[in-house]
Amino acid sequence: MKEIIRQGKDLGILRRWVITNSFWAKTDAIAEQNLIELKDAGLTCMTFSVDAFHQEYVPLEHVRNGVMAAARLDFDKVYIDSYFVVDQNANNRYDVSTRQALECLEVIENVTISKYRAGLDGRGADHLIEFVDRQDEPPTGACRLPSWLGGNLQSPQAIEIDWEGNVTLCPGICIGNAQSRSLTDIVTRYDYHNHPIIHTIAEEGPIGLLRQAQKRGYKNKTKFVNECHLCYEMRRFLKEAYSQYLAPGACY
Repeated sequence: MKEIIRQGKDLGILRRWVITNSFWAKTDAIAEQNLIELKDAGLTCMTFSVDAFHQEYVPLEHVRNGVMAAARLDFDKVYIDSYFVVDQNANNRYDVSTRQALECLEVIENVTISKYRAGLDGRGADHLIEFVDRQDEPPTGACRLPSWLGGNLQSPQAIEIDWEGNVTLCPGICIGNAQSRSLTDIVTRYDYHNHPIIHTIAEEGPIGLLRQAQKRGYKNKTKFVNECHLCYEMRRFLKEAYSQYLAPGACY
């Protein structure tokens, strides 16, 4: 990680940013030493993940060690990102746990806390659906790419690369694999018209995938939370027919 940060600095990339769950910050001294080394390498910003989902696996004390060390070391930005199933005032067990965790950290100065609503895809679509309201009719709005990607499906500003080499615009929507083609080739040849899933979403919205799925026999009467939930469920139904484009399979 230090070498990647150094190269980013040498290339003139202005923000060198790391998102962490803080599993490594077992003591205050360990947290400070790790962050000093990363800052010396050129790290400028830190984001710490804090919510009920992360704290199932990472002690909150580790997070506190990391956040406090980062705040002392004068990074350009130090954020805490938290995800709520409904919102910060809800009384389901996840949102109560997240709220309690943040109460332990919000007293730390020079830290910005951002609160988001969890997406209903992947395991979220299977395990959190009981806590949220669903629409009587399928949502008909446009696709909203994850905020960190920027742009739109026709002209995206960023990509993601997973552990298998899949180059994706949103988890599970693949435009190529960097283990079989060069990243430059994948990016420069990208044309949303040539991708059957992206083309449908871009032109019709996620509701277009519902129409595709119905043509292939989809008859489920599921009620959806929003466009993202609809998109995910339709992609899960269509993944066998479009395995090249709906990867990695672990997303589904």
